[in-house]
Amino acid sequence: MIKEILKYFKYRIDRMLNKGLFYQLMLLVCVIIIILLIVSAFIILIFDYPIKDAFWDSLMQFIDTGNISSVDGSFGLVITFLMVTFIGVCGWGSLIAMINKALQDRINNLSKGNAFIMEKGHSIILGYGEEALTIIEEFLIAKIKNIVLLSEHNVDIIRKRISFIKGYRRSNIIIREGSTSRIENIKLLNIKKCSSISIINNDDTESLNILLALKKILNEERNANDEKINICLLVHNEDTLEIIKSMEDENFTVHILYKYELLYKLISQSIIYTGLSSVYEDLFSNDGNDFKIESNHNFENDEFEDVALKYMNKGVILVGIIENDMEFLKVPDSKYVIKKSDKLVGLYKNNDKNDIVTENKNYKYYSSNMVHNILLISEEKNNNDVVREIKEYIENSNLESLSYDDIKIHKNKYQFLLEKIKSSNITKIVLISEDSITDAKSINILLIIRQIIKKENIQLSILSLLNSIQKRNLIYSDDVRDFIVSGKLIGMLMAQASIDYNILYLFYGLLSKNGKDIIISSYSKYFNENKTFKDAYFDLLYRGIIIIGIKRYDDILLNPPTDFLLDSTDEIIIIITSYI
Repeated sequence: MIKEILKYFKYRIDRMLNKGLFYQLMLLVCVIIIILLIVSAFIILIFDYPIKDAFWDSLMQFIDTGNISSVDGSFGLVITFLMVTFIGVCGWGSLIAMINKALQDRINNLSKGNAFIMEKGHSIILGYGEEALTIIEEFLIAKIKNIVLLSEHNVDIIRKRISFIKGYRRSNIIIREGSTSRIENIKLLNIKKCSSISIINNDDTESLNILLALKKILNEERNANDEKINICLLVHNEDTLEIIKSMEDENFTVHILYKYELLYKLISQSIIYTGLSSVYEDLFSNDGNDFKIESNHNFENDEFEDVALKYMNKGVILVGIIENDMEFLKVPDSKYVIKKSDKLVGLYKNNDKNDIVTENKNYKYYSSNMVHNILLISEEKNNNDVVREIKEYIENSNLESLSYDDIKIHKNKYQFLLEKIKSSNITKIVLISEDSITDAKSINILLIIRQIIKKENIQLSILSLLNSIQKRNLIYSDDVRDFIVSGKLIGMLMAQASIDYNILYLFYGLLSKNGKDIIISSYSKYFNENKTFKDAYFDLLYRGIIIIGIKRYDDILLNPPTDFLLDSTDEIIIIITSYI
């Protein structure tokens, strides 16, 4: 019977302790009062202590350990008060431990996403990957103040990596840990009042689950008058595209970035035009030269060339117009009359770097019409996809393929690759890696090829696609002939699309053969005499071509000063309707 009673009391105490800090404190206070009452009764009965002072003096001994020195009485009374003092030390320690535990639990709950986000106009990132850090970095450059990241990864690890991003303290970055597809976690992010949502996952199935959760939440919470939310979704597999299109909803618009399609197209275009990949890296970044789309402008019934002159006088290149949302760039006739509904696309300069080399170099110019001898190195299973994309852009080219295993079997890889380059007269090498395991193989081959170029003095361009942004940063080269593509470019583009989704379709148009194309061509192909950049812009505008920059030897300069003098040794970076 006694055991059952004790068991019951223990059960009730355990339940009270599990209810939280308030109940824990109440239990602790009750225990302390009971102990002090017992001590008071003990000293009254045993030591004939005054009744009116017994409880108070016991309490003072409990509260302050220094009061033991003022006890005046028998040895037994001193021992009793000493025990009360010891209990007081334990009691205060328990109190501090309880409060500390409660605060720690609260902080952990907040970091794990168990608190509602009260921000407005914030940018949400769901999921975590190499691209997420790039998106945050680009958001910081774009001076976005409130960023919320929810992922299943450890908060402390993410916070540590973000701490290395320049200027991270200037923004409010909220990091939450939890399942990105759980409706309860997403509801706490206040998505109804966010400005954009970016979904990043290595698993497309998880991304689809997130999209379904968002659809359910928005159908429940949003009003008919609320604006649509723009969702940027990173996709890895082509099969996912059709499923996403079937999930379109009246509450949101999904803007899809098919990762490898974009990267393959970028590599394909860069094979033809050495340095073009550096141009895109500059354009994708918020820290470089940016395309900006203006819907609120004061130009109506003005001719395109007149508006272009006003823009150029402000250091901005007017590259064309967009007539409707989610449409590609249009380069109109110079006499085209601009309508109020037209969106003007300008190339704005975010920095004043004009440090282009002017002295002559040991430089060999490759015409875009030359026959390229391309060596493709990749995992054998991926060859077909890459070859298909490359052949879409390159017609007059010889393409040879090697797998990493083909190279691995040779003991002297340096000699094998050197002989291959010389025997096939290779002008371009493309290295493809789409996972962390292949990254290591690709980097090893890249280092050997760089050594060959340096020792043998071979004119050769290298394009590398790496999966890891970190590894890409470790072996990055400033040489436009040795460019490394990675998810960093995708992260940059996602960040820009989150700020203005029309930017995504603008770049899709520039990367697609069916839209406009950015190419690099010889200056002498268009002009016989030296011209300033401003004069070249308007001369080419009359031919339906927009010049946005120049390439001098191995240096790229976008949106140069209007009085920058171009000559026959230069190449020009232009936007055209079709390949010239």
